[in-house]
Amino acid sequence: MKIWFISDTHNEHLGLQVPDVDLVIHCGDEATHGNAWMNEPEARRFFDWYSTLEIATKVFVPGNHSTAVEQGLIRAEDYPAVHFLIHDQMACHGLKIFGSPCTPRFHDWAYMKKRGKLDLVRQSIPDDIAILITHGPPKGVLDLTHDIESHAIVQVGCAALRRHVDERIQPRIHAFGHLHDEKGISNYGMFTRGATQFINCTCCDLAGKLKNNGIVVEV
Repeated sequence: MKIWFISDTHNEHLGLQVPDVDLVIHCGDEATHGNAWMNEPEARRFFDWYSTLEIATKVFVPGNHSTAVEQGLIRAEDYPAVHFLIHDQMACHGLKIFGSPCTPRFHDWAYMKKRGKLDLVRQSIPDDIAILITHGPPKGVLDLTHDIESHAIVQVGCAALRRHVDERIQPRIHAFGHLHDEKGISNYGMFTRGATQFINCTCCDLAGKLKNNGIVVEV
């Protein structure tokens, strides 16, 4: 089975080259605007495109820019061809897939929680997951950015997520986005540690320009 992982398309989805795959997984941030009512038309343009892709199975996990989804302006039943995984799971070709949108709080975006409360969220992810999809990365894995004040390069992934992935879940694949490529930093790509292949599949860079076409993996 071939899987196309994409994330953070931020209204630039029409620029993607769609590969011949069996499953596509979008890891969140299909749109850009923070206001849910202004986000909705952006998101609907994405879902109108995404739901009609000639790919057998289409999965979507929201991100912090998925404000219209979080506020219920866009619902899963609006797009029955798409599997919405909002801290939920499904099976595809015998593989269990779990998707969770939650990321550490940064300003006032969608699906964000204080870092101290994220351990409870991560605890509820089942052990027997083959493909884990989270909007954001675990701490220390393709999660670099510049600190707003010092401009130093820092790791901003979720420590609780890393602990549960490394010690308990140990999925075959852990895919995410959220942390973009930016000047002097490349987060997009793959990294393997132990039994898990980590994939940062952000398509747009920090400036919102489409830079990457996602990553195809065969399992």
